[in-house]
Amino acid sequence: MVVRLPENAATGYVWSVASLGDGLLLEEDSGSPVGSLSGGAPGEHVVRVQAEEPGTWHIDLQLARGWEAGPAEEKRITVEVS
Repeated sequence: MVVRLPENAATGYVWSVASLGDGLLLEEDSGSPVGSLSGGAPGEHVVRVQAEEPGTWHIDLQLARGWEAGPAEEKRITVEVS
C-alpha cells in the first residue's frame, strides 16, 4: 500500500511515521528533498508499507517542524488486510 501526502519541506514541515501496526512492514518513508523544487512549491511525501499478516492495522503520521514542540497535524490511516 502507498500513502502520498502533500509536503513542503522548504517551510520546515515534513511528514513522519509516528507509529506503525505490528503487522505492517515499512518499505519506504521519503519526501522531496529541500531545494529540489523551485520557488518553494509543495512536494510529496511517500510512505509505502507491506502487510506481513492479515488483520486491521494503523499507520499514524505526523506533520511537524523539527524545532517546534508537537505536530501541526496528525493523521491515522486504517489498513484492513484479509
